[in-house]
Amino acid sequence: MSVRREAVVAGVTRTHPELTERVVRWAADEASARGFALRILHAQEWPRGAPPDAAPGHPAHAWSTHFRAAGQALLDDACGTAAAAHPGLPVTGELAVGRAAPVLRDAAETAALLVLGARRLTGVEGVFFDRGKGHMLVGHLPCPLALVPQAPAAPADGPVVVGVDGSDSSLAAVELAFAEADAAKTELVAVEVRRPRDAAWPEFIEETGLHLSELLAGHAERYPDTAVRYEILSGDPAPLLASAARHARCLVVGSRGRGGFRGMLLGSTSRDLVNRTACPLLVAPSGTV
Repeated sequence: MSVRREAVVAGVTRTHPELTERVVRWAADEASARGFALRILHAQEWPRGAPPDAAPGHPAHAWSTHFRAAGQALLDDACGTAAAAHPGLPVTGELAVGRAAPVLRDAAETAALLVLGARRLTGVEGVFFDRGKGHMLVGHLPCPLALVPQAPAAPADGPVVVGVDGSDSSLAAVELAFAEADAAKTELVAVEVRRPRDAAWPEFIEETGLHLSELLAGHAERYPDTAVRYEILSGDPAPLLASAARHARCLVVGSRGRGGFRGMLLGSTSRDLVNRTACPLLVAPSGTV
């Protein structure tokens, strides 16, 4: 039985206000363009001895009340930002109790897209959780994940760039990229990065071009209004993909690949991309998006 995915979910925190605002605005843009509602989620992990439901008279009551109010104020501000950017967009805020990672996993079960923040130079760090906790979620979610960087907002009219390698996860990335380009009414650029030694083969360009044409053909028929072009590069995937996406609306990759130079393996290439790209990085889950 298929799961109905009707909302873009944005994770927010008080730790990095400017990045949180970028996350909310980008998530609102996505929800509006793709016809989804927006759900803004903030998780509060309560320390021992301070129960969320501390009654009046309990030593932790005043602190708990203040802690909850601070979280609700964050949500109210975030919902106001989204509503101002897209009047009429269905926006809800949810204050969840518990550790961020499990809360986020639960939200991913019915989300069309999860949108988190990514701080440069510290790996994948969603604004939704503390340092390093994003690593346990990336590549293990049932829905696409968008990591919005600290850099200034990417141009809305820039192309959607997708890294392809022929793996199952790459196919999911292509599907997600076409949906993104179609919703944004912009161009799709498919980039395949091959090993440097492959470039010495006489058939290199022809073989890779044929592979890309076959990979994109079915999707192009389903999205006839989306202009498509492809690039064939040779070298290290992360810097080459980051360069190809320097003026992009977003860069889309798969969560797992073939490994080596052609793999979009998140443990190496995609994590490196978080620190290289100035545009949002979308990670497609394995299988059908």
